[in-house]
Amino acid sequence: MRLLAAVDFGLTHESVVATARSLAPALGLEAHLVHVIPDPYFQGLAHRFPDLAPLLREALDRVEARVREALGATGLKARVLRGLPAFAVGGEAARAKLVVLGQTGDDPLERLARGGLARYLLHRGEAPVLLVPPERPLTEVRRIGVGLDESDASLAAFRLALSWKEALGAEILGLHLVSGEGGCCYPTYLDPKGLSLAEVLEKAEAFLRARYTPLDRLLVTKGEDEADLVELARREKLDLLVLGSKAKRTWRRRLGGTVEAALQRTDLPLLVVPEATVW
Repeated sequence: MRLLAAVDFGLTHESVVATARSLAPALGLEAHLVHVIPDPYFQGLAHRFPDLAPLLREALDRVEARVREALGATGLKARVLRGLPAFAVGGEAARAKLVVLGQTGDDPLERLARGGLARYLLHRGEAPVLLVPPERPLTEVRRIGVGLDESDASLAAFRLALSWKEALGAEILGLHLVSGEGGCCYPTYLDPKGLSLAEVLEKAEAFLRARYTPLDRLLVTKGEDEADLVELARREKLDLLVLGSKAKRTWRRRLGGTVEAALQRTDLPLLVVPEATVW
C-alpha cells in the first residue's frame, strides 16, 4: 500500500515531502509524490487563440520536464499529471491508504488546494487525509491526540491511532468535551440532567474508558464550542491531532463541527479519518 503526497511547490511543499519521506517507512507504506499541472485553462486559450497553441504546448512540456526533475531529486517515486487537481489527485487517492496534503499557505495555488483539493478529498471520505502545516512536518510522532465521542467516526479514528501508536511508539491522549444543553458536545450517551458538572464529567470519563481501550491518558473537560478541542490539543503540545469525519452527515456538515473548527484553527498536523476506514 502507498502513501500519496500531493505537492505544488508552494509554502507547504518541503513540509509535505519531509512528512512523506519520514512517515511512509515507519507505517510500512511506500511514498508516492504527485504533482498536477492545471492545464484546462491553457487548453481553453489554445482553442480560442490557435496561434498560441504551439507556444502553450512548448511551455507546458518545459514545465512538466522541470517538475519531473525537481521531484526526482527527492529520491521518492513521483508522478506528474495534467488536469484538474481535485479530480487528478482524487483518482490517485482512491488507490492510497493515506493522503498527505499541505494544510495552509498564502499563495493562490495553496489557497486553491485548501479550499478545493483538501475539502474535495475530505468530503469523498475514501482515505484518511493528513494535513501538515508549512513549518511543522510530521517527522516525529510522540504524542497523538484523538477527539473522542460516542460516534462510529470517533471509533475509526481511535483504531487508526492505536495502529500508529504501535508503529511509531507514540502515546495516545483521548480528548473529550462536555457542554451544556445547546452546546457543541452535549453528552447524549448519558442523562446529565439533575447531575452536577463534576458528576457529568466523571460519568463521561467512565463511559469513554469502557468504549476506548487502551488509552494512555484521557482528558474530559467542559467546553461549549468545537474550537475548545483545538485549544486543548494546543495546550497539551501534541504532535498530531486525529479526528473522525462523520461521512453520513449532509454535504454541508458532513465532516462534523469539530473537524470544521480544526481545519480553520489548528496549527498542528491534523489527520481526518473517515468513519469507514479500516487500517
